Amino acid sequence: MTKSINRFRRDFGSLPCFVNELQKSNKNHVDFPNSRKGFGKFLKSLPSYVILLLSLLPYPMNAQLLPVDSAWVEQTLGQMTLDEKIGQLIMPAHLEITQSLEWVRLLKVGGFWFGKAEAKTIATELNELQKASKVPLLIAADFEKGAGTHVDGATDLPINMALGASRNSDLVYRAAKLTAKEALALGVHVTFAPVLDVNNNPKNPIINIRSFGEDPKLVAELSLAAIRGYEENGLLATAKHFPGHGNTSVDSHSKLGMIESGAADFESVELLPYKEALKKTQVSAVMTAHLWVRPIDFDTIPATLSSNTIGQLLRNRLQYTGIVFTDAMVMGGITSLYSLADASVKTIHAGCDIILWPGNPATSIEAVKNAVAAGFISEERINQSVKRILRAKTQVGLHNNRIVDTEKIGQHLGTEENYKEAKSIAVQCLTLVRDDLQLLPLSPSKKVLVLTMSTRTRNAAMSRTLVSFPADMKRQNTSVDTLVLSESLSPIEVKDAVELARNADVVVLAAFVRIVIGGGTVELPESHKGLVESILKVNPKTVLVAFGNPYIGGSFPQLSTYICAYDNARVLQDVVAEALYGNVKFTGKLPVTISEKMRFGDGIMTK
Repeated sequence: MTKSINRFRRDFGSLPCFVNELQKSNKNHVDFPNSRKGFGKFLKSLPSYVILLLSLLPYPMNAQLLPVDSAWVEQTLGQMTLDEKIGQLIMPAHLEITQSLEWVRLLKVGGFWFGKAEAKTIATELNELQKASKVPLLIAADFEKGAGTHVDGATDLPINMALGASRNSDLVYRAAKLTAKEALALGVHVTFAPVLDVNNNPKNPIINIRSFGEDPKLVAELSLAAIRGYEENGLLATAKHFPGHGNTSVDSHSKLGMIESGAADFESVELLPYKEALKKTQVSAVMTAHLWVRPIDFDTIPATLSSNTIGQLLRNRLQYTGIVFTDAMVMGGITSLYSLADASVKTIHAGCDIILWPGNPATSIEAVKNAVAAGFISEERINQSVKRILRAKTQVGLHNNRIVDTEKIGQHLGTEENYKEAKSIAVQCLTLVRDDLQLLPLSPSKKVLVLTMSTRTRNAAMSRTLVSFPADMKRQNTSVDTLVLSESLSPIEVKDAVELARNADVVVLAAFVRIVIGGGTVELPESHKGLVESILKVNPKTVLVAFGNPYIGGSFPQLSTYICAYDNARVLQDVVAEALYGNVKFTGKLPVTISEKMRFGDGIMTK
């Protein structure tokens, strides 16, 4: 066996190198990542020691990114008209199939982004769009916490801040790997993840739990693991939101925010994860932020349109050669200050490659075309972006196969096996911040009241409205009492909740506080704060569980027991119930500072 390994290393160096050579010389036999047609025939031609090693090595051969097919890129580019080239730079939102088909046929757009969808429906529609397009389409989605972030039927994984609490790069890699598996089955080639933003502003209304935490070194370490997890398993990763969206209290979906950090802090905090990612990985894409970054630009301008940010910092200084996406161009950080036509021209001139979700794709195309005609943007500059886009399309095998098998989606998405993997990840994310009265683990003999309160159930950015926790608690102990409160918290509900809490041995209060696009805050509303205060007053033996924004615990210094689960993913609600009854250990550490008494790194390890 040792001789076989040495011969393999001599001939190929590593398994990825072998796969690359295999793909280059045998394109008619091997069609990664979507097909194994002819693979058995090809294996017969390999040396026996290679076959032996391939049977033993657990490398995802049919999933890794492919080497760039430069010949296909040059040939395809050479056959394109200027209109077709500019079309490649446009990625609208796929909201309705008839409209999207029109954009494919008339505007020759290069790809689509989509949001909430049902698994088989979206895969079927994406196939239809692919068949209608002359050049294969690049499909993107914000799968920040797995395909289940937006796709019904897929697996919902712990969000970044929960993973940050684990301090475990391997968990992050595994989460990204599972995301890649499900994304590819749907026909998605790019995930707009990971988030490299450092959440060093607790008031940030849109990043918050989407960040790995407040420490730039931790964010960098886990971001690297996520990028490898996606790309080593066939999914193009996107580092976002460049050059950093953490230190702002403004939601760029509504208006232009500002990064006020000084030059030194900007370099050592906001920019550090990006510097590490671009130095240590070949991340396929970067997404810009609709923020004015004062350490870079003296005049007010979004980073997305800034030549200093994109051209000088990202392209020249950091030497980044991959795809640069704008963030969605329908966001207020752009539309409040610029027309779509003006913004489209400025962002391409600044160095971006793909205009994401322009409200009217035809407007963007016409504006860029006019800019080329006027000599403001050269056709060679357009060619540079098109080459990057086409190169990425070959890396996910779109030039060979652009269609997914919709009949087999159920074999890859939302399976019991995938849920078990997600749960094994979630188990290591829970943080027991404090337990002053030693209420945990709960005794089955105690009279436990489970109250759930939710805020902003509509338009949540990343979290679903799922509240399964009461049922999960009943599986642990059928005698628990439960009360699910409405978002409005009517006076009658509050009165009933307080009375029930007064008579319970222990109260478990589950708070589902979600990030809402355009919401402007992730604070707990005053009405909900009042409820918590009332319950703590009548029953100090209360356990507060944050299934979302962890900073809410800082509002209650008298709180005895506080748990951070960071998100309402199904698996997190499941494991919190188990942990409360001692069937799962608490091992997570705070990735952010909540208050003077609840600081970064705090966390009680249970036995």
